[in-house]
Amino acid sequence: MSALQKYIDQHNAWEAIFNKAPIAIPKTHAECKPLFARLAGDLSPENLCCDGELPRAQVAIKARHLHQVWADLEVIFGRSVDEGEVWSW
Repeated sequence: MSALQKYIDQHNAWEAIFNKAPIAIPKTHAECKPLFARLAGDLSPENLCCDGELPRAQVAIKARHLHQVWADLEVIFGRSVDEGEVWSW
């Protein structure tokens, strides 16, 4: 299972608690953009380390996973995307 698929499955499991519609693997630029925005938020220091609650090793694992998700999403998007660009959308 790809990192992106795992990320989407986790997102959908959380959203199901609130009866929200699931998302699928994006296929277009427009479908990728909201996921890039969500990932940028997840990679912010306070979210990445859960406001300092996670041990350093877990933060490293979480960051590695989120960066792999980002890379998977860039493959679909067709080019590299940086966080500054995401925040400008």
